[in-house]
Amino acid sequence: MTNFLLDKEIFCDQVIRNQETMFRTAKAILHQDEDAEDAVQEAICAAYAGRGSLRDPARFRPWILKILVNKCYEFCRKRRTTVDLADIQDFLPAPAADQAERLSLWQAVMALNSDLRAVVTLFYYEDLSIREISAVLGISEAAVKTRLSRGRSRLKQLLHEE
Repeated sequence: MTNFLLDKEIFCDQVIRNQETMFRTAKAILHQDEDAEDAVQEAICAAYAGRGSLRDPARFRPWILKILVNKCYEFCRKRRTTVDLADIQDFLPAPAADQAERLSLWQAVMALNSDLRAVVTLFYYEDLSIREISAVLGISEAAVKTRLSRGRSRLKQLLHEE
């Protein structure tokens, strides 16, 4: 199949249609809004520059999500290894007096490790198929299924604890 170059208007329209998906995906990997926004912006710039590599315009969503996930993992590799406690306070156990507050499903998803969180987010929140998740994350379909199963089990455990 020949490469096809998206024009600026079509590219922008596709980005706007997928902006929420992109942000949620980046947030699932990077945790922080600012980092997610930066990764999305870098992915959009990289996608626009490389838009000639998109062979099928109907595959825009998985194509740009693959670019985004790569940018997120690149960001993770560059990130310093220390963790500010203020960044994770939402994931620390609540004091005994606040037990009435229930852990929301999204908070539980965000508490998963990054491998499980990315797969669960792409499958349940972004409605990607196992095959599409496999392509986006660069892992086998069997690995996607395994991570989904482990993610579900961990979510049940986290929600049951609350």
